[in-house]
Amino acid sequence: MLLAVLAAPGQHAGFDHYTFALTWQPGICSVGADRCLRDQPKAPLIGLHGLWASLPRDLAARGVVDPQWWEKGCDYYHHASDAPPIDPSLMARLEAVMPHFEHSLLVHEYDKHVQCFGFDATQFFTNELAMRDAVANGPFGAYLVEHAGRDVTHSGVVAAFTAAFATDHPTALQLQCRKDDAGQEVLTQFWITIHTALIDAFPRPDSLMDTPTDQDTCPAAFRIPTW
Repeated sequence: MLLAVLAAPGQHAGFDHYTFALTWQPGICSVGADRCLRDQPKAPLIGLHGLWASLPRDLAARGVVDPQWWEKGCDYYHHASDAPPIDPSLMARLEAVMPHFEHSLLVHEYDKHVQCFGFDATQFFTNELAMRDAVANGPFGAYLVEHAGRDVTHSGVVAAFTAAFATDHPTALQLQCRKDDAGQEVLTQFWITIHTALIDAFPRPDSLMDTPTDQDTCPAAFRIPTW
């Protein structure tokens, strides 16, 4: 299975989990200073941000801590500002589901979270797309789409997630919210924590784990916005 390559990257393989970051496009595209470009597709509603390795143990041994890794990522090893070496058809598939910002999110993700691990770029991003489809086309994705434009409770969204994934790890889900121009807290992203060694089993229940560090930013009630 292609996802197996993610369990054993060619370099810096000693890390414990992945954070799989998916976007809620109407939210992430309409808040903050860095908003999506006018060519942003309005479908699908669930987009792709990235797949992020947790702190490698070789960096931890050098005294690097999680917040520093989250900020710099692969720049601890070397910086690469080039686009990932993938063919135009795969590039088009990624652009169809990723937010379109002034500075390419795809180039940023490749630089910060991919290139230093020695992954084959085509395999890595093909895997990401397959994982995104598994979530977006599954019951949790359907729940979010059904509630587009509605106010929800944090506990209700988590309950929908645990039911959809048949998991007893509720904090495997980390919700991300920000205030829109009207001051309403809206969903912008959701992150899923996955065991590195079981990445090839995703989205099976045993592949999920509670996140070691709480980064959830959504309040008790918020809106799942629509375009």
